[in-house]
Amino acid sequence: MSSILDKYKVFYNDKVIGYYYIYSNHKATYYTEWGCPWDMEDKLKELGLEKELQETTPLKVFADLINDANRVPGRRRILYRKGPLLLERYPMDTGERFTVYRRGAKKGTPEYSPLSHDAPHYEGPKTPEGMREWASWYAFNKMDDGTYEAELDEAWWWGGGHNDGGTIRREIPEEWLELPYEDFLEKVVTIAAASHYGFTAEILLEKKGLKEFFGFGK
Repeated sequence: MSSILDKYKVFYNDKVIGYYYIYSNHKATYYTEWGCPWDMEDKLKELGLEKELQETTPLKVFADLINDANRVPGRRRILYRKGPLLLERYPMDTGERFTVYRRGAKKGTPEYSPLSHDAPHYEGPKTPEGMREWASWYAFNKMDDGTYEAELDEAWWWGGGHNDGGTIRREIPEEWLELPYEDFLEKVVTIAAASHYGFTAEILLEKKGLKEFFGFGK
């Protein structure tokens, strides 16, 4: 069974028009963005992108675009631009991970925290009284293009059990990595709902190995 090797977001004049997948069996799929692009149909017909194309050989228009000559310079994120077309590659998770907090971690482990990292939950007038939400874990992932993402898993509880929640993943803007480390941490806790659950830059600053994980000081 084939697997996805690469996935790209496709832009035309900086407007998202679809998604392009390349598979391990050298086939490819192009999906048109829903509701798009009625106002540029003729232009896209010239490129052969006016409809959904599945299980085809790699599309020539993209094969010609994906090369070093068209790589957007000065960016970690892999972007290819030629004329009005832009491909933005979705980074793949390398499996390298730094876990800041995990609910129930044992004292002495790197993920342990004496803080509960929970918060009141408010979702309109029908929210059960005393409902709480908490972070099940908070971590950072290293991606294969040199970028990073913040990941936080949240759960909601109202006394009768776990009734909702989910994992939040947010890209860390690569320009933040150019900031001084302390300023970088102040920015990072503003995404993936980290500050909502009580995580602060001071907590991150105390984590040994996190600075090296993000590549600061190299």
